[in-house]
Formats: sequence, structure tokens, C-alpha cells
Amino acid sequence: MVANARRGQMDIVRPVLVLVGRTVLGLLLSSVFSVIGIGIAWSMFVFFGAVSHATLLVLFMIGAGVGAGLGSYVAFLRVDWIPTAPILAAMGLTLLLAGMGGAWGGFLFGANQEVECCVGPAVTPISYMALGATVGAIAAALGMSIARETKVRTGWSKFHSSTANSAIGTPSETEGFPQ
Repeated sequence: MVANARRGQMDIVRPVLVLVGRTVLGLLLSSVFSVIGIGIAWSMFVFFGAVSHATLLVLFMIGAGVGAGLGSYVAFLRVDWIPTAPILAAMGLTLLLAGMGGAWGGFLFGANQEVECCVGPAVTPISYMALGATVGAIAAALGMSIARETKVRTGWSKFHSSTANSAIGTPSETEGFPQ
């Protein structure tokens, strides 16, 4: 009886801890990748000879969004349940677009900050762009992950076995893994 109660508690706590861990990892990866994306966008601007400020801002938003989307995609990718290629592509595209939208929102927020006379802002709009891209991509990835967990836990869909679509191995090799 006690073992069943403990198992029921772990069934509730484990998914929450996994989501918290993936969120922290996603925040780290998304923020690093978004800054790397901004760096790549800056080098593209310089080496391709673009001169427009609007082009620079668009490249920054795309670079930050792609980096943050890629970071959150890696953090929230599940190796025990690998969906089909169209679902993976849709998830990736959604996270990239959420990262780019977050970068745009972060830039708009940073550009409207009050700046006193003769002093530059303490945090530039480009920093807000990286932060917005990270928040947008993580929010989208967390929403998709919660929706998937809810769908699987409430029985809305069939459980996809880890051996059906995975490179882990045959069923005899994965018997010790939780299903």
C-alpha cells in the first residue's frame, strides 16, 4: 500500500522535475545560442557589405531567433520518444518562429526604455533582443512539452514505444528502461 502511494507521488513529481530541468537547460542553451546567432549575424552584415541599419536589425533578430529556437529544440528534444519527421520539422519551425518573435518583442521593449540625457542605456536593445528570443523560444517549447505530457498522461493518444522509432535498440535491449 505504501509502495503504491509512493509510486503515485513519483508519477506526479517526476514529469515536473523533468520539465524544470529541461527549462533550465533550455534557458542556458538558448541564451548562449542566441548570442552566437547575433555574432554570426554581425559577421554576415560586415563581410557581405550591407550598409542599412534596418538590414542589421533584421539579421540580428533572425540570428537571435534561430539560435534561441535551436537551443530550446535541443533542450526539449526527447530521445525516448522520437516523433515522425514532419512533427519534428513542425516543432523546429515553431520554435524558430517563436524565437524570432521573441527577439522582435525584446527589441521593441528595449528600444522604448527611458534614457536620460547624454547617457546611453545600461542594457542595449540588442541584449533585450537576445533575452526576448530566449524567453519566446523557451515559452513555446515548454508549452509544447506540457501539451505532449498532458496528451500522453490522460490517454489522448497511443503511447509511442521508445523502440518503435528510436535507435536505442531492440525490445530485449531496452527492457530495463522505464516505458
